Amino acid sequence: MSDKRVAHLVSVTPQHTSSTKAFLRNGKGLVAGIGLMAVLLLAVIWFLTSSRIHDERDEALEKSVNSSRNVASIVAANLDEVFGRTAIYARLSTAFLEQPAEHPDSFNALSVGDTAFLRMAIFGGDGKLAYSSSRRAVEPDLQLFARTTLFAEAPPPIVIGHTRADDPHAAWRIPVAAPLLSGQRRIGVFAGYIDLGYVLALYKEASFGTRSRIEVIDARGIQLVELVGGTLSAGRDLERSGYARFIGRTEPAGAIDMARPGDSGASIGVYRRLDHFPLVVTVTRDRSAVLDELQPRHRAYRIRATLLSLLIVLASAGLLVLAQRQRRLNLDLTDSELRNQTLIKQLETEKTRAFQLASLDFLTGIPNRMKFYELAAIELVRARRSRKLTAVFFLDLDKFKVINDTHGHAVGDLLLQQVAMRLRHSLRGYDLAARLGGDEFAVLVSDLDSDEAVASVATKLVAALSSTYLKLDGHDLDVTPSIGIALYPGDGEEIDTLLSRADRAMYLAKQSGRGCYRFYEASLNATSARSAELIARFRRAIRDGEFCLHYQQRVACLDFRPVGLEALVRWQHPEHGLIYPGEFIELAEQHDYIVALGNHVIDMACAQVAAWQQSGLAVLPVAINISARQLRDDTLPGVITGCLAKYAVSASLIEIEVTESCFIDQPELAERVLDTLHALGIRISLDDYGTGFSGLSHLKRLPISTVKIDRSFIRDIRNDNSDAVIVSSTISLSHNLGLKVVAEGVETRDQVVHLKTAGCDELQGYYFHRPAAAAEITALLRNPTAYAG
Repeated sequence: MSDKRVAHLVSVTPQHTSSTKAFLRNGKGLVAGIGLMAVLLLAVIWFLTSSRIHDERDEALEKSVNSSRNVASIVAANLDEVFGRTAIYARLSTAFLEQPAEHPDSFNALSVGDTAFLRMAIFGGDGKLAYSSSRRAVEPDLQLFARTTLFAEAPPPIVIGHTRADDPHAAWRIPVAAPLLSGQRRIGVFAGYIDLGYVLALYKEASFGTRSRIEVIDARGIQLVELVGGTLSAGRDLERSGYARFIGRTEPAGAIDMARPGDSGASIGVYRRLDHFPLVVTVTRDRSAVLDELQPRHRAYRIRATLLSLLIVLASAGLLVLAQRQRRLNLDLTDSELRNQTLIKQLETEKTRAFQLASLDFLTGIPNRMKFYELAAIELVRARRSRKLTAVFFLDLDKFKVINDTHGHAVGDLLLQQVAMRLRHSLRGYDLAARLGGDEFAVLVSDLDSDEAVASVATKLVAALSSTYLKLDGHDLDVTPSIGIALYPGDGEEIDTLLSRADRAMYLAKQSGRGCYRFYEASLNATSARSAELIARFRRAIRDGEFCLHYQQRVACLDFRPVGLEALVRWQHPEHGLIYPGEFIELAEQHDYIVALGNHVIDMACAQVAAWQQSGLAVLPVAINISARQLRDDTLPGVITGCLAKYAVSASLIEIEVTESCFIDQPELAERVLDTLHALGIRISLDDYGTGFSGLSHLKRLPISTVKIDRSFIRDIRNDNSDAVIVSSTISLSHNLGLKVVAEGVETRDQVVHLKTAGCDELQGYYFHRPAAAAEITALLRNPTAYAG
């Protein structure tokens, strides 16, 4: 089979097979989709039909209630007016009793056209009949009702009664009575019958639906009258039924939706209280009567939905038959394509293997020269957009040919494999390491901050590759690398140029004694050599006491008297003399010596304070700088308390200074350590304030007592208005928080005057005192006034 044919099968056939599988899956999905769509359409149709039926039922019930509400309001207003006439007749009756000579013809309701009152009578204070509109000698029913009202303890102005259920006239005759008063004296009673049948007869033809009723119920739950269609009835006691529970409510009107006593179905409607009398008017209608009117229309809705559902089911069944037929055709096509899968997978495997052979070193498994050039070129394109350094390392193994000749190529191959493994473990995950051929390797490292960082990586590689290689086919080998370094973009901008110059630097490393590294740029080699020398001696320098402390005083801004000291570490190197922190602190941080050095500084400071105390001097508090690595170490409080106890020094004589950079990583741990130190009585200062990222938040959260303004804001305080504003704001803010303010880097008299005017508490800088050894500070402690002013 030709190469082109194989390539075509590899690139096209899998894609075609994948498409066929997708098509089959889509065929199954189509069948399921048709069924799902049919179900969804049926659900939507019946949901909409049910919703419409439900909404029309609710609307019909609401319309019925609104119609009942209007009728109830009219009936209640009419009854209020009818019963209100009783008060008029009561006033006329009072005049009649006070002046019996007056003719009482006006009490005949028929003569004045008042058809609501059937009969009226007046009874004197003794309960005897004084007048009857029907000219009767006695009114037994009215007289009994009137006497009850006359002799009641405190009857209402108008008393409404009810007739007995067995009274054949009960449906239209309601007794009413009104006490007659002359001043405060009860002189008689007016009584009469109101024809509620006449009042409600006006609504017999009211059109608010079939099976509707109007009722008038008194406060005791007694039905005074009921109008159903054209029939009047009365006398039912509804007090004990749940139907009349609205009688006890205080609302003037409300809805009714419940079954009446003796009815099987619920009634809907409203009740309405009379404004001036203890009566309730109800207008209701059978719920079933309202809903029955909708049945023909709702039956038509269901028939249409059923027919539409049948149409959808038939259409879906036809589509499913077509989909199943198409799916069977696709299955036949898939069977033929699946027979090619084994061949295709074999071709893909061979293609992957060929790619690996072309890009990875066959012996070590890391990229080969071709792959290194490809990846390095991509990385350099990215590096052009970065302000950081990118370094290319070219290394080979010293005396590798001797090992091959002495122990054989098998041992040499094992050694190369171990070197590749150590390279991968010594670098970051995104750094690039490759074998160029033989014992030559190349490494590309990006995102480096400085030349010192490059040197640190090189030192780490030399150390990693120089460790003894154990049990290589029964041999233990000591091999060292020689490394050359070229930097982008200073030494070149193309990978060919950088690799060539790193190769030249590697030969310089071999000429320098092997087992070391050299930069292509010669000026960097001197710095890297000195750094390597200092790192090699660091641990021994701590052990042999080569580090010492110089002290710089802080003075009060008020009278310039010394109020404190800051301990500053120096390295008294036996060959290079006094070395300042700028040259070795960063090296200590890069090589994990900073915690050991910081603990050593704490011990030296406590020892010096103890020595001054033993000399009888009044010791000033000594401030010690704490690094970020120390502050994230849980053992720091124990180290400080151990030194205080060892030298019998009070915690009040030791202060610690931290910078805002200490809180970038693991801020919770750093704050916890500071809280512990604060609880021991050690004062805490925030150093270099204003150069960090979140000074205000630190001022609020941390247990600090002093803020030290960074020297960068003091330098141009007279000439730069921004610096002056920042300093003044910092002083004001700190004082509001109860903190002292110390200005660092004070070097001129003008700076002193400005800071004193701004309200600064303490000053520190060359203007007052340069850092000095303990002996000079001893003189200061003996005579502090000599330094004041």
